[in-house]
Amino acid sequence: MPGKEEPKEVQNKPSSNKLLIIVLVLVVLLGAGVAGVYFNLIPLPHGKGPVKKKEKPVLYSMPTFLVNLADPGAKRYLKVTMVLDLSSHETAKECSAMDPQLRDLILTVLSNQQSDNIVTPSEKLALKEQLMQSVDHVLTKGKVLSIYFTDFLIQ
Repeated sequence: MPGKEEPKEVQNKPSSNKLLIIVLVLVVLLGAGVAGVYFNLIPLPHGKGPVKKKEKPVLYSMPTFLVNLADPGAKRYLKVTMVLDLSSHETAKECSAMDPQLRDLILTVLSNQQSDNIVTPSEKLALKEQLMQSVDHVLTKGKVLSIYFTDFLIQ
């Protein structure tokens, strides 16, 4: 019938939705690219440049120590191997030159310990701090940044 109009189907425009999504993705990618260039290539004010890579640590391996502990009335032993993390290569050379003095110092600190006082992680951390302070006291060309126990046995 000519007087009746048939309802026209409303067409969703998927192509316009796809176009909008593509444009948004491109804007986000462009923004990320600009931000990457800004933060990595452009020097920061006041002489602060991009973050430099951390230098490789300077590690100095100590030989294994086997000492009698200071336990009253009992014979207890401590076997420990450690690595010193040093502030510079010059400090490592100094440690190498002073090896007998460092060994004597570390043996003295270790042999004054009691087995009950070096069992828990916090007690081992306190022992590391004591060792670092003792070694730093004799070093002149740098300092010990950390000590790593690679072997720790109480018997």
